[in-house]
Amino acid sequence: MPAERLRQKILAKRDSLSAQEIRTLSEGIHSNLESLPVYNSSRFPLFFASFRSEVETISLIKNRLVSDRPVLLPRTLIKEKKLAIFSIRSMYDLAPGAYGILEPVEARAERVDPAKIDVVLVPGSVFDYRGGRFGYGGGFYDRFLSRDAPRAVRIGLAFSFQVLDNIPIKPHDELMDYIITERQVISCRTGLRR
Repeated sequence: MPAERLRQKILAKRDSLSAQEIRTLSEGIHSNLESLPVYNSSRFPLFFASFRSEVETISLIKNRLVSDRPVLLPRTLIKEKKLAIFSIRSMYDLAPGAYGILEPVEARAERVDPAKIDVVLVPGSVFDYRGGRFGYGGGFYDRFLSRDAPRAVRIGLAFSFQVLDNIPIKPHDELMDYIITERQVISCRTGLRR
């Protein structure tokens, strides 16, 4: 199946989830994520603000803020086709930005050197067990991971139906180190599933 058709099919299934289903499945994903030592020991994780039917991440962000540890989020720079990274201190540092997604407000958040990032939580439409990922077609995360955070551990967050055996990735597509679903933690570099 061509990549765009596959993306549309999986996104249609994800968009059909009810708010309660998203909440319940996301709680399982959070639990599995929090069982991952590399996430728990991360000093500078980059979060994404969940949008529409994505895995819910706002509660992860709020929990991290309460623990008074750094919370990094991207701001989409459409003209430059890149992500700028900011540290926030509260949810009030966020406002709808590009594409209607919550983003740091530059006047209230501190810009951060992406080289500090040790873990990146990555959204996506489709993943595979080798770490392949389809985003939403803009290439923002692929460019960011290859240029700005090449050493960071990449953790894709997905509902289990978004993870397939094999997807047709391209040479410029950046691979995930882990994919976390409500059912399992997938170690993409070793092929281990637990």
